[in-house]
Amino acid sequence: MDGVEIIAKSIKNSAIEKVFGIVGVPITPIAYELQKQGVGFFGFRNEQSCSYAASIVGYLTGLPGLCMTVSGPGMVHALAGVLNAQSNGWPLILMSSSISLNEIGKGGFQESKQMELAEHYCKKVYNVTEIDHFPEILKDAIETSLSNRPGPVYIQLPSNIIKSKGEANIREAAGYGSIAIKPILPDINKVKDAVELLINAKRPLVIGGKGAAYCRCENELLEFIETTKIPFLPSPMGKGLLRDDHPLVVGAARSYALKNADVVLVLGARLNWMFGFGKAPVFSPSVQFIVVDVDQNEAVNNPNVKPAVSIVGDARLTIAEMRKLIGDSNSMALPLSIEDSWWVNLKADIEVKTKSLMALMNEPQINDTDYLNYHKVYNSLRSFLFQEDSIFVNEGANTMDIGRICINQSLPRSRLDAGTLATMGVGVGYAIAAQICFPSRPVVCVQGDSAFGFSAMEMEVAVRYHLPIVFIVLNNNGVYEGLESMSDDKYTCSTESASLHVPPTSLLVDVQYEKIMQSFGGSGYSISTLSYLNELCQQIKNKEIKLPVLLNIKIKPTGTKPKIVH
Repeated sequence: MDGVEIIAKSIKNSAIEKVFGIVGVPITPIAYELQKQGVGFFGFRNEQSCSYAASIVGYLTGLPGLCMTVSGPGMVHALAGVLNAQSNGWPLILMSSSISLNEIGKGGFQESKQMELAEHYCKKVYNVTEIDHFPEILKDAIETSLSNRPGPVYIQLPSNIIKSKGEANIREAAGYGSIAIKPILPDINKVKDAVELLINAKRPLVIGGKGAAYCRCENELLEFIETTKIPFLPSPMGKGLLRDDHPLVVGAARSYALKNADVVLVLGARLNWMFGFGKAPVFSPSVQFIVVDVDQNEAVNNPNVKPAVSIVGDARLTIAEMRKLIGDSNSMALPLSIEDSWWVNLKADIEVKTKSLMALMNEPQINDTDYLNYHKVYNSLRSFLFQEDSIFVNEGANTMDIGRICINQSLPRSRLDAGTLATMGVGVGYAIAAQICFPSRPVVCVQGDSAFGFSAMEMEVAVRYHLPIVFIVLNNNGVYEGLESMSDDKYTCSTESASLHVPPTSLLVDVQYEKIMQSFGGSGYSISTLSYLNELCQQIKNKEIKLPVLLNIKIKPTGTKPKIVH
């Protein structure tokens, strides 16, 4: 059997359903063979976007995405997605070609130290030295990627191995495709300690992160929160674990909840920069943490705080056991009363913050010549475009921060943003992967113009594979802010003058990003008024516009950063 056939059939019979890559010597035959075997191959324009797309597959589906690249620079470009997967705790397989084994150290085509590079970011690296070993290597790679704290692995395929022949024993899908990873069971005594701490708390709070979303604990979490009436606060990508409009969700009172809670159950989230490292002034100096995580470094050896209770275990199993123990305890402290001062103060803060936010969102555009802003645009999108099951990809600086508070999520794993690593450039790849994984769900990707620029060429991929994604660029002519005009001589007279006077945050003024999509055969529109935006959103929702589509929305380029009211 040819090497490419062994590789393709092994992938076919594994848990991997889709392959993302960019072809070239010597992996092109593998891509053709994958299609022959019935495995979808999605070709990208840049390995960076490709690797980001593959990385989010693990989060969305619970199975690792596969990113396939050529050697040398192709592999190095894909390390961006590998680092992203490692940082976020998502399963991913990077598979790259390399020079033939007999050419190592001789300056072969695209030779580089790929194994050494991958070791920095991967749970395990594999070098295939015989083609017959590939099926078992792939199986071990998938299991390693999924087990304990999920993460990336790397498989290296030397050119001569790809071209070789073998007699590998490729297992049938029934015995090989469903790799069951046993969840980590929590220590019951630790769970009891956590329950006791929650029962004795005066102002308890539960924080749910994307780790909780990854382990699919939304049903158990909902039951726990509704049983105990403890306020719930999601992380940015934890939004949707409980509906944002659930009465026990306190996202609108984020700052107040964090600062005043006395016991905080941290469920699959990290006390990192997103949560002030678990310290004052974001939290009370006397706060006690219960940390639940599959990663011992987060739960036990946390570098920022010393948890009162550390539980290494699966969030779904842990929260279910907590609910059972609280139910069996006959505690008078739980469930919390909505009349309790903790809830009264939270509700009061939610009312103030919500009123402030809605005032910003509902501010009219008095004249068509007035600039739009983030809040007005998001109000339009929320009213006319987003649906209950929409997947919201959100990337940028102000674009992402304000999008988090303006757009409600109803389902888990439905808000995809820059994540733990604050990675810029992920948006388009994420949107493409999300639409591939969930073809019947609406995917809306809202990015700043700078964020869009990282991967704008992938619009061609969306059109090529008929992906009905709505791409929206909030165009303020810059990073954070831009210029209203570049007509001044100091910007236009010479390269040297421009380099000295164009602000580093500025991009070109009024770039027609919609024409990029139009050039590939998709739909594109330039928008500067709310009425036109509302009209187009309604047409998209009614399926009256050919998708994919790109809406290039011009917003106010200058001024201070819009106020975030949470």
